[in-house]
Order: sequence, then C-alpha cells, then structure tokens
Amino acid sequence: MKKAALPAPRLQLRWAPSTDPRWQWMCHYELVMPLDKWDIRAEQEGPRGGKRPKLKEFVVPMKPPTCRGGNGVPCQTWPDKKPYYDPPFRDGAHAQWDAALLGGLPIYVIAPDGTPFKREEVES
Repeated sequence: MKKAALPAPRLQLRWAPSTDPRWQWMCHYELVMPLDKWDIRAEQEGPRGGKRPKLKEFVVPMKPPTCRGGNGVPCQTWPDKKPYYDPPFRDGAHAQWDAALLGGLPIYVIAPDGTPFKREEVES
C-alpha cells in the first residue's frame, strides 16, 4: 500500500529500532523542509559516483534521538493494538512550542512501520 505524501515543511517525531543495545526504540525529532528542483541539497550520488534520483525533502535533526525501553511498540502499545499518535513526552512538548514559533507547522509522529499520525490541534 502506497502511503500519502506528508506536507512539508513539517515537524516529525520518527520512531525506529534503537542502535543502542540498552534501549528498544529511538525517536528522531526532525524538521522536514521541501526541496525545489534546483536546490543542490536534492542531489545524490550512488556508492560508485553515479547519479541517483533527486531528493524531494531535506531532513534536519532538531536534537539527538530520545530512547525508550520496554516491550511495547511505539504507536501500538495499548492492549487492543490500535495505532495512535505516540510522541515522547518532552520532544512532543518541544514540537508543539516549535510549531507555534515557526508559524503553525503541522506535527506528525511516524510509527516504526512508517505510518504517519498527525497531531490534531488541542484547545488549552
């Protein structure tokens, strides 16, 4: 199943298996910027120097990843396994503040399987 393209610019909290054996999961807090046709940051080279398709987005890490332990899979830790928007607490708060400072950027949590969950606006 092909996933729909997400809007850019956006903030995203992307879950992936941890590269640190002490933890099961890492969440990467990122700013995703769109790249125009002539943007040099879109260019890629293969391992032998050959041209590869141009990137459509530029991903900027906002901080080092947040680690999470436990047996639960992010975005699917409820007993019914129904997926949901699951940000780390602090990074989720920072994303809300940063989104407001940057003019209301949308925020997404990306589950380990690539499923995106948009943060809906919550009245305070």
